[in-house]
Amino acid sequence: MKFMIRFKNMINSHAHLDFDDMNAIAENAVAIVPSIGKQNWIDVQMYPYFSLGIHPWLVEIHTQQDLDHLEYLVKCNNPIAIGECGLDYIKKVDKETQLNFFVSQLEIAEKYDLPVVIHAVKATEDVIFLLKKHPKVKGEIHGFSGSESQAQLLTRMGFYLGFGMQIINQKSTKIRQIVKNCPLEFILIETDDHPNPNDLTLVAQEIADLKQISVEEVVQQCDNNAVNLFNLK
Repeated sequence: MKFMIRFKNMINSHAHLDFDDMNAIAENAVAIVPSIGKQNWIDVQMYPYFSLGIHPWLVEIHTQQDLDHLEYLVKCNNPIAIGECGLDYIKKVDKETQLNFFVSQLEIAEKYDLPVVIHAVKATEDVIFLLKKHPKVKGEIHGFSGSESQAQLLTRMGFYLGFGMQIINQKSTKIRQIVKNCPLEFILIETDDHPNPNDLTLVAQEIADLKQISVEEVVQQCDNNAVNLFNLK
């Protein structure tokens, strides 16, 4: 029988929260809260650590004026990152519009020297292509779902890979093998849209089991990774 160790103030690198979730998460973790578009740019700013961006699912309801407003908020409100932004080729959202909004947000990140929080679904190759065109930009591929070779390339480029509850599933053999092979120095742990405060510990324990190291080592290194990437103080 496994006994779950609770860690105080673990860093949750990607947590979509609402107000009711805040206290539950705060008891066990420091959460980095991404925005998905103009509808929650104001709300996320109640959290100590937040990012501002336009999610690829929502680009068709945003305009150039919204991108301009996003940059204004970034300039005035000190987010720790740009995002959640990126590409999703499963959703029926115009690909060219996604690409335009993603590039615009990479340019904002570069201008204000901020990391990016990237959503990449069936689009990792295009994400890598665009990141190579913006070599000064660093960040996290959250909920990583690409290939082993893409994971290796992204970490060589200095990007972190975020993993959540998807690695708990024993049938997710590809992603579990990627976690096993990925240097711990490039791994972040997250709950995404699962606000259960115990989930973060479960993810850390699974990484420890896959790598055959202690969960304490996983938590310490993943916390350090988040501090370094997002310049947390």
